Amino acid sequence: MRWKSIVAAVLGCALLAVVPALTFSGKTNGQAHASETVAPAAQPYNTVVRWTRETQKNTMGADIVMSLGYNADGDTVVSILEDESPIITVSTYDADGNKVEVRSFDDGKQFVHSTYTYTEQGDQTSWVYQARTPEGVTETSYTYEYIYDEDDNLTQKDSYQDGKLVSRETFTREQTDEGIVVRTVTDGDLVPDLTCYAPDGRPLWREKDTYRMVYYYDKLGRETENCVIADGMQQNRTLTVFDENGTAIRRILYGKDINDIVSVSEIEVLSAPPQSWTDFAQKQTTTVRLATSAQPQTAEPELQTTEPTEPAAEETQPMEQSTTEPATESTQQSITPIVPPMEPETVIEVPTPTP
Repeated sequence: MRWKSIVAAVLGCALLAVVPALTFSGKTNGQAHASETVAPAAQPYNTVVRWTRETQKNTMGADIVMSLGYNADGDTVVSILEDESPIITVSTYDADGNKVEVRSFDDGKQFVHSTYTYTEQGDQTSWVYQARTPEGVTETSYTYEYIYDEDDNLTQKDSYQDGKLVSRETFTREQTDEGIVVRTVTDGDLVPDLTCYAPDGRPLWREKDTYRMVYYYDKLGRETENCVIADGMQQNRTLTVFDENGTAIRRILYGKDINDIVSVSEIEVLSAPPQSWTDFAQKQTTTVRLATSAQPQTAEPELQTTEPTEPAAEETQPMEQSTTEPATESTQQSITPIVPPMEPETVIEVPTPTP
Protein backbone atom coordinates (compact mmCIF):
# COMPACT_ATOMS: atom_id res chain seq x y z
CA MET A 1 0.00 0.00 0.00
CA ARG A 2 2.91 2.32 0.72
CA TRP A 3 4.15 2.29 -2.87
CA LYS A 4 0.66 3.06 -4.10
CA SER A 5 0.44 6.07 -1.83
CA ILE A 6 3.70 7.37 -3.23
CA VAL A 7 2.63 6.78 -6.83
CA ALA A 8 -0.73 8.42 -6.32
CA ALA A 9 0.81 11.44 -4.65
CA VAL A 10 3.11 11.82 -7.61
CA LEU A 11 0.18 11.47 -9.98
CA GLY A 12 -1.79 14.13 -8.11
CA CYS A 13 1.10 16.59 -8.31
CA ALA A 14 1.98 15.72 -11.89
CA LEU A 15 -1.52 16.49 -13.06
CA LEU A 16 -1.02 20.12 -12.07
CA ALA A 17 1.00 20.77 -15.21
CA VAL A 18 -0.28 20.77 -18.76
CA VAL A 19 3.07 21.62 -20.27
CA PRO A 20 5.93 19.17 -20.55
CA ALA A 21 7.85 18.48 -17.38
CA LEU A 22 10.91 20.67 -16.97
CA THR A 23 9.19 23.67 -18.51
CA PHE A 24 8.03 26.35 -16.16
CA SER A 25 5.07 25.56 -15.80
CA GLY A 26 -8.88 24.94 -5.25
CA LYS A 27 -12.69 25.57 -5.00
CA THR A 28 -13.21 25.02 -1.24
CA ASN A 29 -11.23 23.63 1.64
CA GLY A 30 -13.91 21.01 2.15
CA GLN A 31 -13.89 17.73 0.34
CA ALA A 32 -16.24 17.93 -2.65
CA HIS A 33 -18.53 15.00 -3.23
CA ALA A 34 -18.08 12.87 -6.33
CA SER A 35 -21.57 13.64 -7.57
CA GLU A 36 -21.03 17.40 -7.61
CA THR A 37 -22.85 18.99 -10.54
CA VAL A 38 -20.74 20.27 -13.43
CA ALA A 39 -21.95 23.41 -15.19
CA PRO A 40 -23.17 22.70 -18.75
CA ALA A 41 -20.47 24.98 -20.18
CA ALA A 42 -17.83 22.83 -18.50
CA GLN A 43 -19.15 19.48 -19.67
CA PRO A 44 -17.09 19.31 -22.91
CA TYR A 45 -13.92 19.64 -20.83
CA ASN A 46 -15.03 16.71 -18.66
CA THR A 47 -16.14 14.45 -21.52
CA VAL A 48 -13.79 11.66 -22.55
CA VAL A 49 -13.63 11.36 -26.34
CA ARG A 50 -10.56 9.14 -26.62
CA TRP A 51 -8.99 6.34 -24.59
CA THR A 52 -5.43 5.06 -24.88
CA ARG A 53 -3.36 2.48 -23.05
CA GLU A 54 0.37 2.84 -22.64
CA THR A 55 2.39 -0.24 -21.69
CA GLN A 56 5.89 0.60 -20.52
CA LYS A 57 8.33 -2.30 -20.55
CA ASN A 58 11.34 -1.57 -18.37
CA THR A 59 14.73 -3.24 -18.54
CA MET A 60 14.91 -2.85 -14.77
CA GLY A 61 11.85 -3.14 -12.60
CA ALA A 62 8.27 -4.13 -13.29
CA ASP A 63 6.30 -3.10 -16.35
CA ILE A 64 3.84 -0.23 -15.97
CA VAL A 65 0.44 -0.02 -17.68
CA MET A 66 -1.47 3.27 -17.80
CA SER A 67 -4.93 3.82 -19.30
CA LEU A 68 -5.75 7.44 -20.12
CA GLY A 69 -8.98 9.20 -21.08
CA TYR A 70 -8.76 12.56 -22.89
CA ASN A 71 -11.19 15.33 -23.69
CA ALA A 72 -11.41 17.03 -27.08
CA ASP A 73 -8.63 19.46 -26.12
CA GLY A 74 -6.26 16.61 -25.32
CA ASP A 75 -6.37 17.18 -21.56
CA THR A 76 -6.31 14.13 -19.29
CA VAL A 77 -9.68 13.54 -17.63
CA VAL A 78 -9.05 9.99 -16.36
CA SER A 79 -5.72 8.37 -15.50
CA ILE A 80 -5.61 4.72 -14.44
CA LEU A 81 -2.55 2.92 -13.12
CA GLU A 82 -3.59 -0.60 -14.04
CA ASP A 83 -3.05 -3.20 -11.32
CA GLU A 84 -5.00 -5.80 -9.39
CA SER A 85 -6.25 -2.79 -7.45
CA PRO A 86 -6.08 0.07 -9.98
CA ILE A 87 -5.26 3.59 -8.88
CA ILE A 88 -7.75 5.87 -10.64
CA THR A 89 -7.31 9.63 -10.86
CA VAL A 90 -10.15 11.87 -12.06
CA SER A 91 -9.61 15.50 -13.08
CA THR A 92 -12.44 18.04 -13.26
CA TYR A 93 -12.32 21.21 -15.39
CA ASP A 94 -14.34 24.42 -15.29
CA ALA A 95 -16.01 26.24 -18.18
CA ASP A 96 -12.71 27.95 -19.04
CA GLY A 97 -10.83 24.67 -19.25
CA ASN A 98 -9.00 25.21 -15.94
CA LYS A 99 -8.39 22.13 -13.84
CA VAL A 100 -10.28 22.75 -10.60
CA GLU A 101 -10.18 19.35 -8.92
CA VAL A 102 -8.14 16.14 -8.86
CA ARG A 103 -9.27 13.04 -6.97
CA SER A 104 -7.37 9.74 -6.69
CA PHE A 105 -8.89 6.42 -5.63
CA ASP A 106 -7.36 3.14 -4.50
CA ASP A 107 -9.65 0.13 -4.24
CA GLY A 108 -12.58 2.51 -4.68
CA LYS A 109 -11.57 4.67 -1.73
CA GLN A 110 -10.50 8.28 -2.20
CA PHE A 111 -7.08 8.98 -0.71
CA VAL A 112 -5.88 12.09 -2.55
CA HIS A 113 -7.99 15.20 -3.17
CA SER A 114 -6.80 18.52 -4.60
CA THR A 115 -8.74 21.66 -5.48
CA TYR A 116 -7.54 24.74 -7.40
CA THR A 117 -8.79 28.28 -7.98
CA TYR A 118 -7.84 30.83 -10.62
CA THR A 119 -8.14 34.50 -11.48
CA GLU A 120 -10.17 35.67 -14.46
CA GLN A 121 -6.91 35.81 -16.39
CA GLY A 122 -6.24 32.14 -15.64
CA ASP A 123 -3.51 32.52 -12.99
CA GLN A 124 -3.70 29.82 -10.36
CA THR A 125 -4.39 31.44 -6.97
CA SER A 126 -4.70 28.43 -4.67
CA TRP A 127 -4.10 24.73 -4.29
CA VAL A 128 -5.54 22.75 -1.39
CA TYR A 129 -4.09 19.25 -1.06
CA GLN A 130 -5.64 16.54 1.11
CA ALA A 131 -4.22 13.06 1.61
CA ARG A 132 -5.45 10.08 3.58
CA THR A 133 -2.68 8.53 5.68
CA PRO A 134 -2.63 5.89 8.42
CA GLU A 135 -2.70 8.77 10.90
CA GLY A 136 -5.73 10.38 9.30
CA VAL A 137 -6.44 13.04 6.67
CA THR A 138 -3.78 15.71 6.27
CA GLU A 139 -4.36 19.01 4.49
CA THR A 140 -1.91 21.53 3.06
CA SER A 141 -2.96 24.84 1.56
CA TYR A 142 -0.97 26.86 -0.99
CA THR A 143 -1.81 30.33 -2.29
CA TYR A 144 -0.10 32.37 -5.00
CA GLU A 145 0.25 36.08 -5.78
CA TYR A 146 1.51 37.62 -9.03
CA ILE A 147 2.97 40.94 -10.16
CA TYR A 148 2.96 42.06 -13.80
CA ASP A 149 4.70 44.96 -15.54
CA GLU A 150 3.06 47.55 -17.78
CA ASP A 151 3.43 45.20 -20.76
CA ASP A 152 1.50 42.47 -18.91
CA ASN A 153 4.61 40.33 -18.47
CA LEU A 154 4.90 38.32 -15.25
CA THR A 155 7.71 39.73 -13.11
CA GLN A 156 7.15 38.13 -9.70
CA LYS A 157 5.34 35.19 -8.14
CA ASP A 158 4.99 34.63 -4.38
CA SER A 159 4.01 31.22 -3.04
CA TYR A 160 2.55 30.69 0.42
CA GLN A 161 2.11 27.45 2.33
CA ASP A 162 -0.54 27.60 5.04
CA GLY A 163 -0.24 31.40 4.97
CA LYS A 164 3.57 31.53 5.22
CA LEU A 165 5.72 32.82 2.35
CA VAL A 166 7.84 29.89 1.17
CA SER A 167 9.01 31.02 -2.26
CA ARG A 168 9.49 34.22 -4.25
CA GLU A 169 10.35 34.00 -7.92
CA THR A 170 11.31 36.91 -10.13
CA PHE A 171 11.24 36.79 -13.92
CA THR A 172 13.08 38.74 -16.60
CA ARG A 173 12.99 38.29 -20.38
CA GLU A 174 15.48 38.71 -23.17
CA GLN A 175 14.91 38.45 -26.91
CA THR A 176 17.69 36.38 -28.53
CA ASP A 177 18.30 34.86 -31.94
CA GLU A 178 16.99 31.54 -30.63
CA GLY A 179 13.84 32.93 -29.03
CA ILE A 180 12.65 34.57 -25.82
CA VAL A 181 14.81 33.54 -22.86
CA VAL A 182 13.02 33.74 -19.51
CA ARG A 183 15.31 33.96 -16.50
CA THR A 184 13.78 32.80 -13.21
CA VAL A 185 15.48 33.61 -9.93
CA THR A 186 14.15 32.04 -6.73
CA ASP A 187 15.05 33.67 -3.41
CA GLY A 188 17.68 31.59 -1.66
CA ASP A 189 18.69 29.76 -4.84
CA LEU A 190 21.99 30.98 -6.24
CA VAL A 191 21.46 29.35 -9.63
CA PRO A 192 18.87 30.89 -11.99
CA ASP A 193 16.59 28.84 -14.17
CA LEU A 194 16.69 29.70 -17.88
CA THR A 195 14.06 28.68 -20.42
CA CYS A 196 14.08 29.58 -24.11
CA TYR A 197 10.72 29.79 -25.90
CA ALA A 198 9.89 29.93 -29.59
CA PRO A 199 7.61 32.79 -30.74
CA ASP A 200 4.62 30.42 -30.56
CA GLY A 201 5.35 29.61 -26.90
CA ARG A 202 6.90 26.17 -27.28
CA PRO A 203 9.93 25.51 -25.05
CA LEU A 204 13.17 25.01 -26.98
CA TRP A 205 15.50 24.34 -24.08
CA ARG A 206 15.76 24.72 -20.34
CA GLU A 207 18.92 25.13 -18.31
CA LYS A 208 19.70 25.06 -14.60
CA ASP A 209 23.20 24.82 -13.24
CA THR A 210 24.99 22.11 -15.26
CA TYR A 211 21.72 20.52 -16.45
CA ARG A 212 20.19 21.33 -19.79
CA MET A 213 17.09 19.89 -21.46
CA VAL A 214 16.58 20.30 -25.18
CA TYR A 215 13.31 19.77 -27.06
CA TYR A 216 13.04 18.74 -30.72
CA TYR A 217 9.97 19.15 -32.96
CA ASP A 218 8.99 18.00 -36.43
CA LYS A 219 7.59 20.26 -39.15
CA LEU A 220 4.08 19.74 -37.78
CA GLY A 221 5.11 21.12 -34.41
CA ARG A 222 5.00 17.77 -32.59
CA GLU A 223 7.63 17.06 -29.98
CA THR A 224 9.57 14.08 -31.29
CA GLU A 225 12.55 14.03 -28.93
CA ASN A 226 13.89 15.56 -25.76
CA CYS A 227 17.32 15.16 -24.27
CA VAL A 228 18.72 15.80 -20.79
CA ILE A 229 22.39 16.79 -20.66
CA ALA A 230 24.47 17.17 -17.49
CA ASP A 231 28.05 18.41 -17.43
CA GLY A 232 28.12 18.12 -21.20
CA MET A 233 27.08 14.44 -21.24
CA GLN A 234 23.73 12.95 -22.23
CA GLN A 235 21.84 11.55 -19.25
CA ASN A 236 18.71 10.36 -21.03
CA ARG A 237 16.87 10.87 -24.28
CA THR A 238 13.22 10.23 -25.11
CA LEU A 239 12.05 9.46 -28.65
CA THR A 240 8.34 9.55 -29.56
CA VAL A 241 7.08 7.85 -32.73
CA PHE A 242 3.85 8.98 -34.44
CA ASP A 243 1.68 7.18 -36.98
CA GLU A 244 0.36 8.71 -40.18
CA ASN A 245 -2.64 10.11 -38.28
CA GLY A 246 -0.41 12.04 -35.90
CA THR A 247 -1.06 9.75 -32.94
CA ALA A 248 1.82 8.82 -30.64
CA ILE A 249 2.26 5.06 -30.84
CA ARG A 250 5.65 4.34 -29.28
CA ARG A 251 7.95 6.01 -26.80
CA ILE A 252 11.54 4.94 -26.19
CA LEU A 253 13.65 6.10 -23.26
CA TYR A 254 17.40 5.85 -23.79
CA GLY A 255 20.08 6.23 -21.16
CA LYS A 256 23.48 7.70 -21.93
CA ASP A 257 23.59 6.41 -25.52
CA ILE A 258 21.32 4.82 -28.13
CA ASN A 259 22.44 1.33 -27.12
CA ASP A 260 21.23 1.89 -23.58
CA ILE A 261 17.46 1.35 -23.81
CA VAL A 262 15.85 1.95 -20.43
CA SER A 263 12.21 1.40 -21.43
CA VAL A 264 9.93 1.03 -24.44
CA SER A 265 6.30 2.12 -24.24
CA GLU A 266 3.71 0.90 -26.72
CA ILE A 267 0.63 3.12 -27.01
CA GLU A 268 -2.65 1.74 -28.32
CA VAL A 269 -5.95 3.47 -29.01
CA LEU A 270 -8.85 1.77 -27.23
CA SER A 271 -12.21 1.31 -28.93
CA ALA A 272 -14.05 1.43 -25.57
CA PRO A 273 -13.40 2.48 -21.97
CA PRO A 274 -11.10 0.06 -20.11
CA GLN A 275 -12.79 -2.48 -17.90
CA SER A 276 -11.17 -0.94 -14.81
CA TRP A 277 -13.02 2.33 -15.51
CA THR A 278 -16.31 0.58 -16.26
CA ASP A 279 -16.13 -1.28 -12.95
CA PHE A 280 -15.21 1.91 -11.08
CA ALA A 281 -17.93 4.03 -12.71
CA GLN A 282 -20.59 1.51 -11.71
CA LYS A 283 -19.77 2.16 -8.05
CA GLN A 284 -18.74 5.83 -8.06
CA THR A 285 -20.58 8.90 -9.29
CA THR A 286 -18.07 11.27 -10.87
CA THR A 287 -17.96 14.39 -13.03
CA VAL A 288 -16.70 12.36 -15.99
CA ARG A 289 -18.86 12.01 -19.08
CA LEU A 290 -18.26 9.73 -22.04
CA ALA A 291 -18.67 10.70 -25.67
CA THR A 292 -21.75 9.12 -27.25
CA SER A 293 -19.95 7.87 -30.35
CA ALA A 294 -17.71 4.87 -29.92
CA GLN A 295 -14.10 5.26 -30.81
CA PRO A 296 -13.15 3.22 -33.88
CA GLN A 297 -10.38 0.71 -33.40
CA THR A 298 -7.49 1.60 -35.67
CA ALA A 299 -5.26 -0.96 -37.31
CA GLU A 300 -1.81 -1.26 -35.82
CA PRO A 301 0.32 1.19 -37.79
CA GLU A 302 3.71 0.42 -39.18
CA LEU A 303 6.33 1.72 -36.79
CA GLN A 304 9.15 3.99 -37.79
CA THR A 305 12.47 2.29 -37.28
CA THR A 306 14.78 5.28 -37.53
CA GLU A 307 16.98 5.61 -34.48
CA PRO A 308 17.64 9.03 -32.97
CA THR A 309 20.81 10.80 -33.93
CA GLU A 310 23.41 10.69 -31.20
CA PRO A 311 23.74 14.32 -30.01
CA ALA A 312 26.98 16.11 -29.45
CA ALA A 313 27.63 16.57 -25.75
CA GLU A 314 27.20 20.33 -25.93
CA GLU A 315 24.25 20.21 -28.35
CA THR A 316 21.68 22.89 -27.60
CA GLN A 317 20.22 23.98 -30.94
CA PRO A 318 16.68 22.67 -31.55
CA MET A 319 15.64 21.15 -34.83
CA GLU A 320 13.80 23.23 -37.44
CA GLN A 321 10.74 24.80 -35.86
CA SER A 322 7.27 25.17 -37.29
CA THR A 323 4.59 27.69 -36.43
CA THR A 324 1.96 24.96 -36.60
CA GLU A 325 -0.03 24.50 -33.40
CA PRO A 326 1.99 22.20 -31.11
CA ALA A 327 0.86 18.70 -30.34
CA THR A 328 -1.60 18.32 -27.48
CA GLU A 329 -0.96 16.63 -24.18
CA SER A 330 -2.37 13.42 -25.61
CA THR A 331 0.65 13.09 -27.89
CA GLN A 332 3.19 14.37 -25.40
CA GLN A 333 3.13 12.14 -22.35
CA SER A 334 6.78 11.27 -22.60
CA ILE A 335 9.01 13.74 -20.87
CA THR A 336 11.09 11.79 -18.36
CA PRO A 337 12.24 14.05 -15.55
CA ILE A 338 15.61 12.48 -14.70
CA VAL A 339 16.85 15.82 -13.45
CA PRO A 340 17.71 17.50 -10.16
CA PRO A 341 14.82 18.70 -7.97
CA MET A 342 13.34 21.97 -9.17
CA GLU A 343 10.92 24.52 -7.81
CA PRO A 344 7.14 24.10 -8.29
CA GLU A 345 6.14 24.74 -11.86
CA THR A 346 4.92 28.13 -12.93
CA VAL A 347 2.99 28.90 -16.09
CA ILE A 348 4.76 31.79 -17.81
CA GLU A 349 3.00 33.95 -20.34
CA VAL A 350 5.44 34.42 -23.23
CA PRO A 351 4.38 37.30 -25.50
CA THR A 352 4.90 37.03 -29.22
CA PRO A 353 7.71 39.48 -30.10
CA THR A 354 6.72 42.38 -32.30
CA PRO A 355 8.50 42.74 -35.67
